[in-house]
Amino acid sequence: MVVLYDSLQLAHKCILNSFYGYVMRKGARWYSMEMAGVVTYTGAKIIQNARILVEQIGKPLELDTDGIWCALPGSFPENFVFKTRDPKKKLTISYPCVMLNVDVAINNTNDQYQTLTDPVQRTYSTRSECSIEFEVDGPYKAMILPASKSEGVQIKKRYAVFNHDGTLAELKGFEVKRRGELKLIKVFQAEVFEKFLCGNTLEDCYGAVASVANRWLDLLENRGVDLVDSELLDYISESSTMSKSLADYGEQKSCAVTTAKRLADFLGSDMVKDKGLSCQYIVAKDPQGAPVSERAIPVAIFETEPEVTKAFLRKWCKVSSDATIRSIVDWDYYHQRLGSAIQKIISIPAAMQKIENPVPRVTHPDWLWRKIREKDDKYRQKNILDMFGPQVKNKESLPASGNGTPTTEGIQFAKDVDIEDFGSNKENTPKDGPRAVVKTFHSSKTSVGHTQRHGLKLLPANLTHDLTQREDILTDCQDQNEIKESVDGTCTDYQKWLEQKKRKWKEIREKRKRLRQDSHVENGAPIERARPSAVDRSLRVNKNRTGVGAFFRNREGKLLHSHWQILQMTITREPGEFLAWVIAGGDMFKVSIKVPRHFFMNTRASLAEAHPGRRVSRILPHAHPSFNLIEVIVEERQFKAAGRKLAAHLADPEVEGVYETKMPLPFHAVMQLGCVCTVDKKASIKGMQDCWSLEDLVMKTTTECSYLSESLSFFYLYHSASDTRGLYALYTPCSSMLIIIVVNPFNNKEVSTVQLEKHFRDASHLYSATNGQDIMDVTFKVEYVGNNLEAARLLQRMLASYREQYRGPTVAIVECPDKDQIIRSIPTIAELPTIEVPCNARDSQFPALGWQPLASKTAVQRCSASFSWLQERMRLSNYAHVPLGNFDADWILSTADNFYARALRDHQHVLWVSEEGVPDLGGIPVEEPSFADEVQQPSLIFAGAYRTIVIELKVLHLAVNALLKCSQINEMEGGALLGFELDAKSNTETSTWDESSSCAPAFRILKQMVQGWVADAVNSGNVFADALLQHLYRWLCSPHSKLHDPTLHRVLHKVMQKVFALLLAELRKLGATIVFADFSRIIIATGKINVQGAQGYCEYLVKTLQTRDLFEWIELEPQRYWHSLLFMDQYNYGGIQVKDEQLQNSCPSEGMSQNEAENQVELQPDIISSWNIAEYLPKVTQEYFIVIVSEFLYIPWKHAQEQAKLRAAAKAVASTSCTPSVTIAAAANAEQAEASFLKDQIASYFTDRLLHIVRGVLRHSSARKSDDADLGPGMARDFPKLAGSHLRMGEPALEFIKYVHAVFSLDQRVQHEALVMKRNLLKLVRVKEFSPEAQFNDPCLSFTLPNVICSYCNDCRDLDICRDAALLERDWRCSVPQCGHPYDKEWIENALIQVVRQRERLYHLQDLVCSKCRQIKASHLAEQCACAGAFRCSETFATFQDRMRVFMNIAVYHEFELLKEIVTWILETQ
Repeated sequence: MVVLYDSLQLAHKCILNSFYGYVMRKGARWYSMEMAGVVTYTGAKIIQNARILVEQIGKPLELDTDGIWCALPGSFPENFVFKTRDPKKKLTISYPCVMLNVDVAINNTNDQYQTLTDPVQRTYSTRSECSIEFEVDGPYKAMILPASKSEGVQIKKRYAVFNHDGTLAELKGFEVKRRGELKLIKVFQAEVFEKFLCGNTLEDCYGAVASVANRWLDLLENRGVDLVDSELLDYISESSTMSKSLADYGEQKSCAVTTAKRLADFLGSDMVKDKGLSCQYIVAKDPQGAPVSERAIPVAIFETEPEVTKAFLRKWCKVSSDATIRSIVDWDYYHQRLGSAIQKIISIPAAMQKIENPVPRVTHPDWLWRKIREKDDKYRQKNILDMFGPQVKNKESLPASGNGTPTTEGIQFAKDVDIEDFGSNKENTPKDGPRAVVKTFHSSKTSVGHTQRHGLKLLPANLTHDLTQREDILTDCQDQNEIKESVDGTCTDYQKWLEQKKRKWKEIREKRKRLRQDSHVENGAPIERARPSAVDRSLRVNKNRTGVGAFFRNREGKLLHSHWQILQMTITREPGEFLAWVIAGGDMFKVSIKVPRHFFMNTRASLAEAHPGRRVSRILPHAHPSFNLIEVIVEERQFKAAGRKLAAHLADPEVEGVYETKMPLPFHAVMQLGCVCTVDKKASIKGMQDCWSLEDLVMKTTTECSYLSESLSFFYLYHSASDTRGLYALYTPCSSMLIIIVVNPFNNKEVSTVQLEKHFRDASHLYSATNGQDIMDVTFKVEYVGNNLEAARLLQRMLASYREQYRGPTVAIVECPDKDQIIRSIPTIAELPTIEVPCNARDSQFPALGWQPLASKTAVQRCSASFSWLQERMRLSNYAHVPLGNFDADWILSTADNFYARALRDHQHVLWVSEEGVPDLGGIPVEEPSFADEVQQPSLIFAGAYRTIVIELKVLHLAVNALLKCSQINEMEGGALLGFELDAKSNTETSTWDESSSCAPAFRILKQMVQGWVADAVNSGNVFADALLQHLYRWLCSPHSKLHDPTLHRVLHKVMQKVFALLLAELRKLGATIVFADFSRIIIATGKINVQGAQGYCEYLVKTLQTRDLFEWIELEPQRYWHSLLFMDQYNYGGIQVKDEQLQNSCPSEGMSQNEAENQVELQPDIISSWNIAEYLPKVTQEYFIVIVSEFLYIPWKHAQEQAKLRAAAKAVASTSCTPSVTIAAAANAEQAEASFLKDQIASYFTDRLLHIVRGVLRHSSARKSDDADLGPGMARDFPKLAGSHLRMGEPALEFIKYVHAVFSLDQRVQHEALVMKRNLLKLVRVKEFSPEAQFNDPCLSFTLPNVICSYCNDCRDLDICRDAALLERDWRCSVPQCGHPYDKEWIENALIQVVRQRERLYHLQDLVCSKCRQIKASHLAEQCACAGAFRCSETFATFQDRMRVFMNIAVYHEFELLKEIVTWILETQ
């Protein structure tokens, strides 16, 4: 029967489980999520009710879906035995089981269970049914529950249960039951569980358990010296079965996948192609820094021959020496795995039971140490429930009565004291125990009351309260006795008492009203009034001295009568309301400022119609005609609510446009207030808690009112983070404290305070200020936490303590990746003005090992520079008149925007401010199409071989010079360049549209503003004005600028092109040969053969250009010198660069000739090879190309140097002058000799060398493709597929020949010899000389994205997407060596999309030109030109398609998915 019952129970359970799964299956006939929910809900409620019942009598240990493990007291009845009438029969029941079953029967019985009784009549009988019952297993001797390594996390379904005889009753969830786990862990758990039954105390039990753990730890620490290799592999190997084939895993990374790939490496791919492969592996320590998944070594490799084993181990581990099992195993990894199991089973449970760590070699987690300290702390905070427990009295201290029993007579116990009255009454103060020192301040009312009781009639002389308190005092003095008399009458005649009190309350109200009127009169204009009484005079005199009321009145007085130094204005959740931190009278206030929405509406309708606002006269942007311009000022909330009404105005044909609707309110507030302002006289009645408006404040200059002239207290918070690791640095100069908080989930501590002090001292020497204190006074402290939450709590406590100690105007300087997250985590920062320092993403790129010293060094350097940074930012605020905390990340753009906006507003201009990169020209889409493509910098390229000294010059301030000299340029062009006169007022009523004329007024104001910057930079040496001048062109062309106007940019660009052309013409007049030129640099060939002469010539050029009035502000700065240069374009060149030592030693010393001085430093030339075309060759030919081109540079230069030495020795003339004289004939002979030598070298040396190389390339190309693996990863024969690839490449040897000939033909003197060499080489590859395959074409079609700005260092550069060397490696970082901040790829992709859309628009809007006379089609209806020629598009579809394919290649190579989708759609729809 027992077997039958168990079988039925098992079948019933299986049916129920399958039924539950059946009703949840969507394809089932009875699909019901409600039914499934009822099943799960019922099961959960049964277990929850069982837990509630168990908690009342014992302790629940483990809950499961179908059972509960619990510990019941030993005194609790286990079984009840009922005696029956038959003495031999007894009925035994389990008491806990019956309790649980009764609870289930009460709550879960189905009283409507129906059974079919008559199938014919279909009648049913109803009864109660409850088929769910508990059964009790046990009791057991012990249950072992492991702990989790994470704080607050509980492990489910993992336990071990033992019977009383010591046998294992049940084991669930541990590794010992899992397949594929480490046998080391499995054997350890199998041995350790039974040790929990040893010992009589907890200490003895954990001691026995720890002995097992120590034995296995010793095995790992001595690297299994007592085990043979096979046994060691058995212990430390893991196995995993792959459910899919290796190909199905794709790019997934895991130990099993790595093991399968390596098995295929030495067993063959056929062995691992099927699924179900069992991968047994160990984890190696090499290669260092690689993830664990890439360090898996298959165990099968150790079963092969020793030579094969060593070869593959060296390949996989990337080690040079012979590797053995014990030398390659990552013992730290296995120690960590075993330590994790020890922590879960032994260490953490022991700590929770207040047992010292049984295995000290396995340390506790940081959170566990914190819990242990909290438990052992005798000063820890008590539970609030302890206050309500019974008080235990010491009866021995009570005096005994006559019968010897203790009594309480004569003992006066301390009364219970209310916390509100603590310290106010000495009688209620406990006398026993320590007493807190409490400062008690009695109110003036109380003092008056005591004075009345003593019969005194005078008022106290030290009343310090306000006028409302004065009437309270008078009222209390007059009515004290009346109140006492009326108290007794309240019980007898309530109505009489109430009438009396009403009269008294009325008198009090009238007195208060009179006092308030008097106070308003005092604050307003003086009027004639009666002479105040002595009491009034004493109160009025004393009210401004001390006391709480006087304190707040003094602060309000500072706010009203002192100028405001605005530190920061931040927007709040309320629309149009700002929170401003201001300093007034030495105190810092936090005030609310309402900023209204200010916009203009230009309408053609008459003013008789109802229009909000007032009519004004302003100049509209782009010379839009002004009809009836109405200025409207409304609250921001009303402006947002009236969005539909504004749209209706825009749709009205009478409304020309609505302007300044897109202006950001923070920008408007900063532009109106600046950094210093005062309170208007009309707003002098407001207080600190009132909300101010812009009309209440008047902007002042920093000359009228000083701004931050005194030192400002600050603290600096630095944060860098990478995944779960991170570092915080808090630097408080006032307390001379620098705290480093390391966030590390592991326990390694690598930061030393000695190193921190050294780094701080070294960094401080690089800056001019160290906060005015000795470096040795700074105290360094290092804290270690496990996560960011703990670090935030620690910083919050530190900052709260700092603010308690240092209360004054303080700003928070924060440098972190996410400022909002820091403010949310540390609320103290939100209470202060916060200045954000741009964060460099490179700081958060931690190495795998040794990251703590590097991160702490960077943090200390930033802390050391914080004071200098703040001083510089304060000087910038004074100059730009912008609050300290309201600069954007790119302060150049925000400062220039504020300068320009104020200048335009002063000249009565309506602004076109917008944050979208498109100017706001009235809110209506611009109908003035831009028929020009994106503005590109002009570049002049003169390819060739330059064998004399070449100089690269950096061009500075070209835009500034073009702007300031535009009047002269316009006069030189007869007024046709700009189309307007800068000194005359332009006529806004223009019949035809012209972009130059449309922006004439704004261009004049821009010129005046730049003239002011130049005056500040030249006269006063202002560094910020100089920086604004250097970044002028970047500001004008940046779409991030709020006043960005493409029309203004194009006008200035037109002037710059003319100035640039005149500059190049002047250089040619002075004898320079232009090699390359663009707006940023110019490369010139000097014709000099020595460095000294080239330097003198360069100085002559610079000084001569400075004397020209047209180039007054242009600066040319030499960057590099070249002995010899092969130049194809700016991305394909090679040369021998002059070293810095040669430039410094170019002037010979006494007794040394010039040639001798140069020869001393020219022994080791630097050959620079920057050939982008080489990147498109196969790897097998790239090195040959670089070597041949370098020899083509070096051999002629070396020969020229030797010939110069021979000529100098033959003449035996010592050059005493700075520049030796060389005759024209001698120079011509030298050049002819050099050309002859180079021709001979090409005909002999280079031809032979190239023939040998080409034969080798052909020999390799004819080899089988299966041999590619033998060449290694760097010797692939395939052509690289790069972003600029657009040609179908032929054979590697053919392309190599074409590229070498293209470089050799740069030298005009040897073009014939190079052509002969090419003909001979082409014969090897069987290609005709003049066939299309033999012609060289640039393999790279590229696109240059102009004005890409680094968000950290604000460096601006033109980025060639396809030819930049860093971008070929997909490294999107700033090229400045000290920066390295990554570019915003999303912004770059959006910029490319805008270019694509613009080019598509230009293609559709292009002109039709005549195929014969090239004239543009003028009439719309003419089918043919007047010359009878047919019209065609100026840009063919093939050309447009090629241009779009460039962007397609860029999108594919750099993984710009959105750009790829757009270009694909354009190409498909055309």
